[in-house]
Amino acid sequence: MKRAIRRFVSTLTGPKKYIFFAVLALICIVSICIGIYTQFFYKYSDTDPLMLGINIGSKKTAEEIDILKADFNNLFTNSIIINSENVRVDRIESSKDLVYTGYNLLNEDENFYTVNAQIPILNIDTEQAKKINAEIKTEFYDTANNVMRRTEGNTVYSVTYASFVNEDVLSLVVKSSLKEAGKAEKVTIKTYCYSLPEKRILSLEDVLNYSDILTVKGLTLESIQTTINDEIKKAYNNAKIIAADYGTLYERDLESEIYKVENTTNFFLTQDGYIYLVYAYGNNDYTNEMDIIIF
Repeated sequence: MKRAIRRFVSTLTGPKKYIFFAVLALICIVSICIGIYTQFFYKYSDTDPLMLGINIGSKKTAEEIDILKADFNNLFTNSIIINSENVRVDRIESSKDLVYTGYNLLNEDENFYTVNAQIPILNIDTEQAKKINAEIKTEFYDTANNVMRRTEGNTVYSVTYASFVNEDVLSLVVKSSLKEAGKAEKVTIKTYCYSLPEKRILSLEDVLNYSDILTVKGLTLESIQTTINDEIKKAYNNAKIIAADYGTLYERDLESEIYKVENTTNFFLTQDGYIYLVYAYGNNDYTNEMDIIIF
């Protein structure tokens, strides 16, 4: 190899020799600059080391996943986090973020209700985005207004949200808490994953296949289903143990079809490439119980 290189270099004469060494020096300089940028300045170097443009999430231990689960409520900052250099979309309000607080309801009657609701709007000028906004308004804004009309009992209602853009995928997750006198707290989670270029809602399988996330994370649909089954069974057993000491807790139906990958509708992709599956039982019952599975 060394002889071949020496032979090649010896054939370079005159201007060709200077051009070769100039190009070689330029390649070395560019490589060093990229290395320095990746090491010290590229904020997603841990999860996107090749700077491909989408974070896929580095592998985490079970303990680290548990920390992410415990930190779930801290995701709801009523703001959007964007991991993309070029988000191209037609906005309804050009001066506002892609997702912003469209309704900020803060009202209290010490006898009947307390409302603290930050309700988001997708600032995207497409029919699908407008349908999402209409759903959010009906589910959260209208509920807040109904609470503020109450003249009996005492009700506490809150709404918060979080939003992320990972390359071309926008995720929005909205959480509400409703506590009515004499009833258990009801916590709901509503999520949307929206393809910016395709202008459509994505299914869980769409997101899992996005930019080959399955391959990079070493996952298959079968392994994901196995993990879901194992995690829900573990939560079921833990709830049984706690209930034995402290009374009845929400009982999961291990045979329910909601745990199938194809039926999972509450999920979102964070800016650092982690996929959260959320089974929020308060969506249908008066409970704050939920199971969170993270890949």
